[in-house]
Amino acid sequence: MQSTVQKVMHILREEDDFLVTAHVNPDGDAIGSMSALAWMLSRMGKRVAAYNETGIPHYLQWVEFPCPFSSSLHHLPFTPRRLIVLDCGSAARGGEALEQYAQGMPSLCIDHHINTPGFADVNWIDPGFAAVGEMLATLALQMDISLEGPLGEAVYLAMASDTGNFSYGNTTPRTLEIAAAIVRSGLDLESFTAKHETNWSLNRVHLWGRLFNSVHLALDGQVAYMTLPDSLFEETGTALEDAEGIVNYLRRIVGVKVALTLRDAGPDKCKISLRTHGALNVQQVAAEFGGGGHRNAAGAVLAMPIDRALEAVLDVLARKLGPGAHPGLDELRA
Repeated sequence: MQSTVQKVMHILREEDDFLVTAHVNPDGDAIGSMSALAWMLSRMGKRVAAYNETGIPHYLQWVEFPCPFSSSLHHLPFTPRRLIVLDCGSAARGGEALEQYAQGMPSLCIDHHINTPGFADVNWIDPGFAAVGEMLATLALQMDISLEGPLGEAVYLAMASDTGNFSYGNTTPRTLEIAAAIVRSGLDLESFTAKHETNWSLNRVHLWGRLFNSVHLALDGQVAYMTLPDSLFEETGTALEDAEGIVNYLRRIVGVKVALTLRDAGPDKCKISLRTHGALNVQQVAAEFGGGGHRNAAGAVLAMPIDRALEAVLDVLARKLGPGAHPGLDELRA
């Protein structure tokens, strides 16, 4: 692993004209990591541009970048010579346009998902890190780049996003030590929290109300699930990004071991997201449908409508959860 890190540092030091990207529909780790790496490269005097096919979500618009950010590969400020892909469990997660554009371009993948294939020329993949932002922080410290200013804030965002504000089981002493180092370097936690958490629209509040009212229990109360149909976003004047994080709240229901959301992902396609804080490895569940992720957070795209996907996922969960789980569905009663 250390030799891989050395290769990564060599690339950052010796090369130039970098294009930094992450998975489509980016979350806090993806955007935070893109920003952090862009700041690192900028401080090293490198030319860098950031790209994401679906852009920066509204709730993360406050994140600072030291370089141009584009959602179109036709409007890059220069021709990149090295692609750096962050927080992507596969090449396809960066979007179809990027896959075609990057053919033949030297590439580097930095990721922490379990079973991420080595799709780049150089791959630093380590599931032992809570977030890609944490990986970049360790890299910055090895390269004598301080975690202050927007760089530190971006790393903190990445780690806080993928650890549930440092409450999930993937939070390690190293994670907390890096967070402490960022605070010591001047991060204003009150200001950070205000930007990160006080940015909801009234429509988003209404969306969450509708969604919470539609929660169901299954498998003897061990699974809580909700569906996110496109029609609901249209009715509430919201977008997919407005539902970010809601799946985690389903785990707060007493007796629930697995939280599940299902949403439309195109004609006869469904995207599932799974969360757990128990012994069950939901990455293995997602893998049965061609997906991936982490032990406690995973997802997949199924080539079937939501109702059929729900049945298929519950069948797998019933098998994984053992004899006490029954496949009947029960509405959550107030």
